[in-house]
Amino acid sequence: MNELKKGSLPKKKEFLSGFTLIEVLISFSLIIFLLMGMAQLILYSLRIKTRTDCGLISTQLASSKLATLKSLPFEGLRECSKKEIIKEERTHKDYHIKWKIQEMDSTMKKIEITCYTESFVPKKAQLVLFLCKELRF
Repeated sequence: MNELKKGSLPKKKEFLSGFTLIEVLISFSLIIFLLMGMAQLILYSLRIKTRTDCGLISTQLASSKLATLKSLPFEGLRECSKKEIIKEERTHKDYHIKWKIQEMDSTMKKIEITCYTESFVPKKAQLVLFLCKELRF
């Protein structure tokens, strides 16, 4: 079929289709760059979720303590300042609950509750309730 003529060189073989080493290295570096960005985004969102969960749990614990104190009779609430540490089961963190009861006058008391965890002190939940003996709330 194709015979070589005397004095002529054979045709060069055509290049095989495929990627060059440079193309492969560039594509791998782009993929790694994108994966690193995704990993940072996931870690940042997990950190934000943890902070939000701690704030929510702090609010729930403070609200629960406030309901407990509110259920006590008015005369049973003495002026005091106390602190309690609760180990939360889901997050395994210690939550500090501080409450203070002040007598404003003979018919009104002020209850202040603060709840936070050591890892996120800026995320404090603070509740204040004024109890009035005459109004019964």
